Amino acid sequence: MGVAQTAAERLVVHSERVGRDFQIDVWSPVTRPWLPGQKAAAVYILDGGYGMAGPIASTLGGTNAMQPAYVVTVGYPPGKGAREFDLLFGPGTRPDGTVAKGGGAEAFTAFLVEELKPFIEARYPADPGNAVLMGHSLAGIYTANVLTRRPDAFAGYVIASPSLWADPQVIERLAAVRRGAGPPRRVFVAYGGAEAPYMIDGGRRVARVVAANRSFESRSQVFASEEHLTYYPALARAGLGALLPRKTRIDFPDPVALTPEVLGRYAGTYRFSEERTMTVTVEGAKLRATRTDRPPMSLSASAPDRFFADGMDIRLVFEGPATGPASAVTMQMNGDAARGVRAAP
Repeated sequence: MGVAQTAAERLVVHSERVGRDFQIDVWSPVTRPWLPGQKAAAVYILDGGYGMAGPIASTLGGTNAMQPAYVVTVGYPPGKGAREFDLLFGPGTRPDGTVAKGGGAEAFTAFLVEELKPFIEARYPADPGNAVLMGHSLAGIYTANVLTRRPDAFAGYVIASPSLWADPQVIERLAAVRRGAGPPRRVFVAYGGAEAPYMIDGGRRVARVVAANRSFESRSQVFASEEHLTYYPALARAGLGALLPRKTRIDFPDPVALTPEVLGRYAGTYRFSEERTMTVTVEGAKLRATRTDRPPMSLSASAPDRFFADGMDIRLVFEGPATGPASAVTMQMNGDAARGVRAAP
């Protein structure tokens, strides 16, 4: 069974705090939230996800690898990059003795937390309490710094190959973070086993201090024989799968054939809320469901009263007498469920 993938929506978002534009690409979940009050996780990936993490994470969200999420990559318009300035809170000395100036990370963090995140949550049904920040290399040390400075800004942090040379004091700050009133921050630390020795040392030290702090719920992974960039395509699968596991697994049942008479029992309109209805019709050997603000979807039967949508985490269970029209339907989607009552035959 194939897994669908959505196309990204590209936005140019201006930051008043930074005074510059940022290029933002947003991938919506394959199975977008639709049930009343339903929201999805959001993943904010720095460095534009190197052009690959966005589609990878979006695809994984349609499988059992991780829960569906709005995947937001944060990058720059062509020729407008300021990566080193935005990701470092101050100057840092590179291993070769040269100095990375940095200094813009405070404003960049304000953009992420106070401008971009609320913008995304207003535009899409993204859950403010289930957002993850993911950064690699310079963005990895930046992500570690956000965890120390604004730990409640995100529910989860993927810290990959952190450039500890740029800010060695982050180790002390990570050790000093104390848990707030909410659940512990979820943290995933990763690095490649074939990186430069100073990068391995940095990743190891960050992983060790995070694991020792009980304010964090942490996991770490060393990608054996992988270099600084070669493990990056696998990072989304490992890191986001650890921090955003699915609420329930998607099952892929074998379809069963039902008679036209049985299928006809389920035809009708079902109301889930004042704003949410679903109209079901018979289409050959299947049902066709059209929901408010969504394209039609084809439903196959897995049992006389149970149906599933191909390639989507959607299951329907109809209620009613053994003969005659169904009276209601329960839709299970992305680990949530809601009941719709028949509104019209």
